[in-house]
Amino acid sequence: MFEIHTPGSAPAGSKAALEDVRERIGFIPNLAATMGGAPALIEGFGHLQQALRETSLTGAEREVVGLTVSYANTCAYSMAAHSTFAVRHGLPDEVLRALRAGLPLPDERLQALHEFARDVVRERGHVTTHKMAAAGFTDQQVLEVIAQVGYTSLANWMANLADTPLDDAFKAQYWSSAIL
Repeated sequence: MFEIHTPGSAPAGSKAALEDVRERIGFIPNLAATMGGAPALIEGFGHLQQALRETSLTGAEREVVGLTVSYANTCAYSMAAHSTFAVRHGLPDEVLRALRAGLPLPDERLQALHEFARDVVRERGHVTTHKMAAAGFTDQQVLEVIAQVGYTSLANWMANLADTPLDDAFKAQYWSSAIL
């Protein structure tokens, strides 16, 4: 139903955004290529992706949020993609395994982050930040987590809606809720 675009096949307003994704990641993932059908979607996605890289959260912390949200939204595509990125950012194997299985994390700080991100999705933002503060996260970082939750949710919804095929780059981290 949804076309997987290249910069050559995408609407004019999407071409530059798709090229920016290729420059940042090294290729254009099928999810971004599908988003390329709507310039506002791919441009907003790309700008938020770039902004998130400049937050005070570490890459591993951002991937904890990405995996938590993707698990909550049962998004196989994003679970594989965020697992791949988590490995690149040095997330410990035992933490990655726990996130992929929906289990508690063996690290207290990351567990607080995981619970907060999970609760934001489940409770639609009606949550407290006490555990985050106790784990040493600042107010700014709490807001950055909200941005990551929004970004990941957008990706999850698009991937689930379009039944986006998994890219070869992510296949080593294949995930399905059926394997739980």
